[in-house]
Amino acid sequence: MKNLKNLFLAVFAVSMTALTGCLHIIEEATFRNNGSGSYKMTLDMSEMKGMMDMFKGMAGDSTLTSGLEMGGDSTSIQTEGDYTPPSTTDAPEVEDPMGGLGEQMSSVAATIRGVDGISNVVEIKDTSNFQFGYSFDFVSVEALNRALRIINKDKYDSKVEEVFRYKGKSFERLGTGDIGEEMKKAMMNTGDEAEEGSMDMVKRFLADMSYKQIYHFPDRTVKKADNKLGEISDEGHTLTINIKPFDEEQQKKKASVATKVKLK
Repeated sequence: MKNLKNLFLAVFAVSMTALTGCLHIIEEATFRNNGSGSYKMTLDMSEMKGMMDMFKGMAGDSTLTSGLEMGGDSTSIQTEGDYTPPSTTDAPEVEDPMGGLGEQMSSVAATIRGVDGISNVVEIKDTSNFQFGYSFDFVSVEALNRALRIINKDKYDSKVEEVFRYKGKSFERLGTGDIGEEMKKAMMNTGDEAEEGSMDMVKRFLADMSYKQIYHFPDRTVKKADNKLGEISDEGHTLTINIKPFDEEQQKKKASVATKVKLK
């Protein structure tokens, strides 16, 4: 059993080397002049699909290997006529490869239905493409902050009073309610006694994990933003900030979700 576990870890390490950038958190919000808008949070694990499909295929191969070992040599299996190759279609579908994080994200929708000023709440649960999350519309920034306050308290046991400020030509995203940091904590804290080197493996696997913030201002143009990672779109209506929580170089520069934006 120990050798089998070591083999799995070795294959897992090789897979991680070949497949980077497998996990992306995307926060996207639109703010109109009157303060209303829409908000969407997505946990995108679609790049893990190839890896999971590979593991399912390996599971089928291992079943065949076991049959060879138990039944003698390959010639006897092929000539006796009573051997049926194991089917890989019975393998259980992996709905959430990150141990429930996706399910946790999509279940947020239920906690904010009925909140004053919040409407069109949608649960995102695409198990085929490994995408989970939620979206909703808000009538004001106050309503948006109210919903995010409930989400942070219910899902992350975090006290967050305010996340966004928007008035006139001034927009601010505070450093609170950092879902990327919460996800990082959840993945690093497994609750079990970590084996030597396992945490380094996790860090390598998630080295390209990203937390992207996309803010749209259809009625305004972004003049400038004080976040060094901020990129303004060519038409000037969108600000994008891409943070990598496990990137050591970026973290040395104290990358933050916080930003102040001047609009015109």
